[in-house]
Amino acid sequence: MKKIIFLLYLISFTSVAQTLYPSDYFRNPLDIPLRLAGTFGELRNNHFHAGIDIKTNRRVGLPVYATADGYISRIKVAIWGYGKVIYIN
Repeated sequence: MKKIIFLLYLISFTSVAQTLYPSDYFRNPLDIPLRLAGTFGELRNNHFHAGIDIKTNRRVGLPVYATADGYISRIKVAIWGYGKVIYIN
């Protein structure tokens, strides 16, 4: 019973969330075709992947854009953790 209630809640929440933004509100973060190397929630060896990895076709220096209204609040490059990451608020 709890699963059915949760499923109904999820369906209603999804339908409401889809009406909050116009279809052209979000944009591609890069000016190249979007190709993913890693997806959100993807199962890794000992954890779930907590972001998305976008392929750049081995190009560096590409401009990165916020996918919607926002600003870049932090840029970090590390060997461990998230690696090369851009935080957008």
